[in-house]
Amino acid sequence: MIGVLYSSEVSRILRARRFKVMLAAMLLPVVVYFFTHEEITEYGAKALERSFQIVTSEFMVNFWLGVIGQLVAIILMSDLLASEIDRGTIRLLLTKPIRKSEIVFGKFLAGMTGIAVLFGVPYLVLQIYGVLLYKAGLEGFRATFDEALYALGVTLLLLGALGALAVLLSVVVSRPLYASLSAFALVFVAQFILPQLPFFDNPERFTLNYQVGVLLKSHFTLHAGLDAYKGEPRMTALFFIGSIIAALLFTLLGIYRKEYPD
Repeated sequence: MIGVLYSSEVSRILRARRFKVMLAAMLLPVVVYFFTHEEITEYGAKALERSFQIVTSEFMVNFWLGVIGQLVAIILMSDLLASEIDRGTIRLLLTKPIRKSEIVFGKFLAGMTGIAVLFGVPYLVLQIYGVLLYKAGLEGFRATFDEALYALGVTLLLLGALGALAVLLSVVVSRPLYASLSAFALVFVAQFILPQLPFFDNPERFTLNYQVGVLLKSHFTLHAGLDAYKGEPRMTALFFIGSIIAALLFTLLGIYRKEYPD
């Protein structure tokens, strides 16, 4: 039953007009790169790999996992359960032969699939354009495939944590718009307000885009600029994995405890 729920939810997400607008927004950095990249002085797979690491990390830190990307993920994930609760269709869903845990995890996985498409398509377009630009051919595509896949994995991990938080708040608030605003406000305070208190050292490390650099530096070894990001990638990954699990468990608890009027 969870497979049916997952597939129907993915279909609904991908067909939504809002999703297409989000995808266009995520493609914007790639379109800008088409017209603003520097003149190529060296061709081949190695030059492509170095350039791809530099460009991808800069776009991820400054745009894709910056405020815009975070807002997109929160809006998408907040709607998953809140829309069902707001319309009253959650009661119909609960009467079907499906566990509440399957509802929560099925919805979350569907949302993560939407995020994978939203960010995976721009990463792939950027990679293919780089292969053509550097005349690297199949060798260049293979050389950058791991980097593109790792970048997508980092994206899913970090935005998955925000998404899980948004899903949790959507059960508490029960309105998609209010859930989105609540999640974004909480994330904004955690990243930009609390770190300004005088007893926090290196406040930039509390921002999500800083942690992007921490995670990327372990794999993007040709981009020396990532050494400026101080932190242990494994511990960062474990923290966000734990955040996702904890948020989903609290969401499930909220589903069990919440009463849905007729």
